[in-house]
Amino acid sequence: MKNLKKVLFTILPLLTLTILFSCKKESNEMPIDTENKNFKFTVTVDGVEEQDYVSFVFVGGSLDNAKTIWKVNGVTKNNETAISLGKNDFLGATKTYVIESTTPLRLVTTSQQCLNPGATNPSFKVSYKAEVNGQVVTNDQNFTVTSTTDYTHKYDY
Repeated sequence: MKNLKKVLFTILPLLTLTILFSCKKESNEMPIDTENKNFKFTVTVDGVEEQDYVSFVFVGGSLDNAKTIWKVNGVTKNNETAISLGKNDFLGATKTYVIESTTPLRLVTTSQQCLNPGATNPSFKVSYKAEVNGQVVTNDQNFTVTSTTDYTHKYDY
């Protein structure tokens, strides 16, 4: 069951955007929303251990189909329309990542899943903040992940 959740929350956002941007517009359809927005996400995971599961995925799309749309902790990620952070990203010294759009985007979908089997580490903390055009729209701070409480969300902005 947990493996199925992992697959769904990792692959589902990618499939959603692929389908959305591959459909042709027919002449009798409503015009698409052309409002582009700037995005900034701040993710902190503290206390994660090897047996824990951590996944954060950010997928964006622009009207001009730009391929370089993200920077992570100030470093531009060339030719990447999706950013994925996992447990190994948080095992070292870096506990916080700031993911920002390098260009205004039409749509961003995110998924987060953090699980703790509780083998040796009874819990770890997760913080997730999303800003759209400078306004905080999601702000989950210091959520405690245990063997019975997971942090699992999917957001579309």
